Amino acid sequence: MNLLVDPVFRVETPDGQQSMSLPALLAALGEDRVEALSGLQRHQEDAFHIFLCYLAGAVLARTGKERPVQDEVFWREGIRRLTGRQDDYAWTLVLEDVTQPAFMQAALADKSLFANFHTKEPKARTPDELDLLATAKNHDCKQAQSAQPAIDDWIYALISLQTSTCYGGRGNYGIARINGTSARPCVQIMDSARYGLRWQQDVTRLLRYRPKLLDQYPYDALGIVLTWVPPWDLKASLALDALDPFFIEISRAVRLTATDSGIRVLGAASEPRVIAKAQRDKLKGNLGDPWTPINHKSGGAVVLGKNSLTPRVLHDLLFAEIDSDSPFKPCAFMQQDTGAPTEALFHVTALARRGGTDSSTEGFHAADIPIPGKVKLSLMRRDTEAQRLGKVSRERLNDASVMENKVLNPALLALLEGGPEKIDYDKRELNAWRERAIQTYAEAWAADFFPWLWRTLDEVDADAARLAWLRSLQDKAWRAFQGAIERYPARSGRRYRARVRAEGVFRGALYNHFPQLKEAQRVTN
Repeated sequence: MNLLVDPVFRVETPDGQQSMSLPALLAALGEDRVEALSGLQRHQEDAFHIFLCYLAGAVLARTGKERPVQDEVFWREGIRRLTGRQDDYAWTLVLEDVTQPAFMQAALADKSLFANFHTKEPKARTPDELDLLATAKNHDCKQAQSAQPAIDDWIYALISLQTSTCYGGRGNYGIARINGTSARPCVQIMDSARYGLRWQQDVTRLLRYRPKLLDQYPYDALGIVLTWVPPWDLKASLALDALDPFFIEISRAVRLTATDSGIRVLGAASEPRVIAKAQRDKLKGNLGDPWTPINHKSGGAVVLGKNSLTPRVLHDLLFAEIDSDSPFKPCAFMQQDTGAPTEALFHVTALARRGGTDSSTEGFHAADIPIPGKVKLSLMRRDTEAQRLGKVSRERLNDASVMENKVLNPALLALLEGGPEKIDYDKRELNAWRERAIQTYAEAWAADFFPWLWRTLDEVDADAARLAWLRSLQDKAWRAFQGAIERYPARSGRRYRARVRAEGVFRGALYNHFPQLKEAQRVTN
């Protein structure tokens, strides 16, 4: 299957499902005719989007064009010129000659190297087995369950693996645009989540960002874009100064083969395809990727873990240039001002890792926070309103933390320990009960936080706005606490005592840390 001419992508359009080649898909995106991509799983969406953006950006940069709205013929010819070959091998999914590049599969420098791929078991028999193994669990997609995969299932899995994967042990290196064992994040503010409109906006922003990349990094404006095309001996790595700023990398040595029972994937251990390990350790993934924020302390690409999409971390990302306490430097696609005062979306996705191997995962996580148009423009321009929002956001996050740690948590411990005279914070067997209630509280207030924050723009009385927020926190903490009481498995003889003492702890801590709530209660009464 040749991606440049064969209709390999199943695309939902206003006219129904159609099958398209890669150039036809790019043309349809430019016309905003893509409603959905059949077979594309949620955790693959950003990887595929970024692949399409870098590919289109590189074609436009080489042809001197600025508009991503082009026809199918333009994209096909542009991709072929970008590939730099007289054939379409680099866009063919399965190719018998391993000394030639296949799609997302490096050409081997010598046929004898293919002996390294012949192991007892293939690397994968199905697309989901090839894909980011750690991610599949989070989507209830059991590995190796695609009994009859479509061609685009293989394409999406290859792109997901080759452009987003992290370190999986010696000989299985992750991509160069990540830091250590973390997987590739995607962080941006976008005007639309529609496939076509998002792609058009990001390609346009990429082209505006390109001169900065060439100025700040040792990229070559005419360097390699498709890193699977040059022959590879599985040892030598491509240097940064040999690459185009929009290079599309591959991270693993894999080849797809055709068998009587379908496609099989063979893999081999290798050194990094892009940037040697010693240089990687210095750069720490800081390669100017516009979807990847930077950690101020390490100077490397941000690492987003299990609890990375909490309101506090999202605050640190969103107000990175406004809040001096934020540990992050924002990526380019959180800074570029589109000038459109329309509602936007703050979009963050991350694959959480424990470290170790590909199967060591703590899940795929995503957050999409609507941002009113006037808030978006303030954030982009970092004006006084944005400064005020950042300050209010940080302070109200602290309120939520105090409510959890100083009010709800002591009351839960008092309840779960049966109302003791002294609370034992280290009694581990109580943690499961306590953490469930805390999680209930955290999820409840997190869902309301940013909508409440945006509403403060129209609030004249800051004290009244804070009081409303504290009352909301109080209500959510109290509900979580009452839920814990209902689940409390105490002996009946101690239940009443535990409840009374725990409620006393809750109210005492509440009014001690938030006296304005006590005053408001007194006035109401």
